[in-house]
Amino acid sequence: MKRKVALLLSIALVATALPMHTDAAGAAAPEAAIAAKASASLATAGEPTTEGLEKAIREVKARINVPSAYTDFNYYFNDSGVYSSASWSLSWSNPKDNSYLQVNCDADYHITSFYQYDNSKENAGVAKYLRSELKDKADAFIKKIAPETNGKLEYLNSNYDGIYGGNYIYNYQRVGNNVDFPDNGVTVYVSSVTGEPTSANINWLYDASVPAATAKITKEEAARLIKENMEMKLVYRSNYFRTFKQDGTSEVKAFLVYEPSENYISVDANTGKIYLTKSEWITQNDAVATKESANFAGAADMGAGSTEQALTEAEIKQISELKNIISKSKAISIITENDSLYLEDSLKSITASLNKQWGTKGENSYVWNISLSDPEPTTKSKGDGSYRAYAYASVDAVSGQILSFYSSMKGYYNDATQSWKNVTVKYDKKKSQAILEKFLAQQASVRFKNSVLSTVNDELVVGYQKDNTPIYGGYSYQYNRTNENVEYPNNYLYGSVDGVTGKIYSYGANWDDNVVFESAKGVITPAQAMDYYLGNEDYGLKYEIYSTNKDSSGKQGSAAYSIGYGVRLVYRPDLSPAYISPFTGGQLDYNGKPYTGAQAYTYSDITDSAENRNILLLADMNIGFEGGKFNPDQTITVAEINKLFSDMGYGDEKLIESSGEGKQLITKEELANLFIVKLGLEKMSKLQGIYKTGYLDDNSITSKYYGAVALAKGYGLMDAEADGNFNPKANLTRIQAVDFLMNFINVQKKGIFY
Repeated sequence: MKRKVALLLSIALVATALPMHTDAAGAAAPEAAIAAKASASLATAGEPTTEGLEKAIREVKARINVPSAYTDFNYYFNDSGVYSSASWSLSWSNPKDNSYLQVNCDADYHITSFYQYDNSKENAGVAKYLRSELKDKADAFIKKIAPETNGKLEYLNSNYDGIYGGNYIYNYQRVGNNVDFPDNGVTVYVSSVTGEPTSANINWLYDASVPAATAKITKEEAARLIKENMEMKLVYRSNYFRTFKQDGTSEVKAFLVYEPSENYISVDANTGKIYLTKSEWITQNDAVATKESANFAGAADMGAGSTEQALTEAEIKQISELKNIISKSKAISIITENDSLYLEDSLKSITASLNKQWGTKGENSYVWNISLSDPEPTTKSKGDGSYRAYAYASVDAVSGQILSFYSSMKGYYNDATQSWKNVTVKYDKKKSQAILEKFLAQQASVRFKNSVLSTVNDELVVGYQKDNTPIYGGYSYQYNRTNENVEYPNNYLYGSVDGVTGKIYSYGANWDDNVVFESAKGVITPAQAMDYYLGNEDYGLKYEIYSTNKDSSGKQGSAAYSIGYGVRLVYRPDLSPAYISPFTGGQLDYNGKPYTGAQAYTYSDITDSAENRNILLLADMNIGFEGGKFNPDQTITVAEINKLFSDMGYGDEKLIESSGEGKQLITKEELANLFIVKLGLEKMSKLQGIYKTGYLDDNSITSKYYGAVALAKGYGLMDAEADGNFNPKANLTRIQAVDFLMNFINVQKKGIFY
């Protein structure tokens, strides 16, 4: 389990500014005078002390260079909590340009995070350095800020955080006794523009004992245990990106994957014990002191894949005249007169609004949204504190079917008497399930027929047994959509039933009526999928961190909760995404495509040379062409150049607005004109008699593009080829397009054309 510094959970702002003092060298130190005496140390007292702050500052400045211009200093002390220890957050800033530096360190003054923003430098945009050129910077920075990790890290990989971040991200993993320790590691961000580190995160458990790397069971034996305790499940998944059609409709494509039935599993390398969680809970109660509140808050689910617009009274009046729209009173009665729904007697205030929905198939539909509440003032005591009942529902305005429902639950703990109410749970999970399924068959018959029960969870604690085991009085159910008997967990029906009354207090659906499902014909078996899953290099012997959580809420003289960490040796699969192709056995990404990771493009036909530098820079930015070859002399299509332009930070904006992009090519003079138009210099390019390009084939340039070609040369966007010609009518090649686009972005970014 990763150890996190909870910066937002219990932050105590101790001071925002400190008086200046002069250090031994005579320079003004912005972090100010710290008193020589301190009442207690940070580590022992968990309090912000002058001694602790001074040491934090000195320890950080010994590892981090704070620019002299960063004269403003502030700090926070973050108190310890259940999941975090006490820590310091120190920040220095330049008041003249808002540049700043922030460093966090733990109670023992280990740096846990670093972030610097230098407003005086170019911080984002097209890369100037290759990934390989900056890895040494990342290595050196780690040695400087986290020397305790030296010799205990292995480099994993690097990726790029996008054109707007402009950083290469270097990832490192802890290793102990030649065994991977993936729960600990270091990540360093280095600007691809400036070549300097901008951010770092050190996730490290310093005080835990690392066991010996001797395993009593083999990797194969562990794999057998995993197979006995987990299965590979064939399901549909989708990435939620819709395909929009010309007729206004849209659809989602659902692809097939095998995925593990457990979110997490590991096998103890010495005992063979199966772990399905990294957390262990120990209860140390002297007496029952737990109380549950079931005052849920939430709004009704109005349906997936649709948008709504509220209608005015005048519009409602017109629509209500349509024969197929049920009346407001009818819609309300559908809810209030349904014996299956949990509705408290105090729900006397009822309002309803008619809303229009646009479905995924382009059709319009109308929905009555109904709100029920207790009209009595909240200040009036009713024996249950300030609790007021409320409920929400949505009803199809044509069919009258209930689309969603939610009702608050009063709960069964009496605050006044500090005791649980005496209630009887008449309906167990099986009976409650039957109640819900009868309701689903009435309200969503087609969807229910194409669903399968997926999960059942206990809800609504109504009391505790003598051994502190909770007594549940409610249950929630989820029914996943199926196609060809394969589950599609992205779509589902859900509902909850109160075991005391047998009434439904929650119901709804996350459902898309326009999904294209991949055929399940020819899929491999679950056993084969498991072999592929465990055959991946991500499965093996590892150290992992686990937590021991102690609940002492009822034990006198002890904190309510405490947490400790340990390290154990396990066999564990860490494949992410955990999707196996049911056709090839290969790993899939979240779009259902073969997983490649955030890797730079590599080309077998491109060498590391000066003329290819722009190609390599874009490749390191994850921008380029598929297929393993760049083919530099191949003519580039309008579609390809638009994609490069988009990937270089322009989003959906196109460089070239044109139809038939798939095959259309572009000439050099046409691109020169497009650049000039994008720079806002179109009118200037139309001026006559003032331009001269100097190209040997000057007279072959189309007259309407002449000014643009001349300006493109003047701004360094394009230039003559080796023979002195411009070749204006020549179609652009891939390597030319990359060089010209890089020139354009650099010119536009500098704004030198204004």
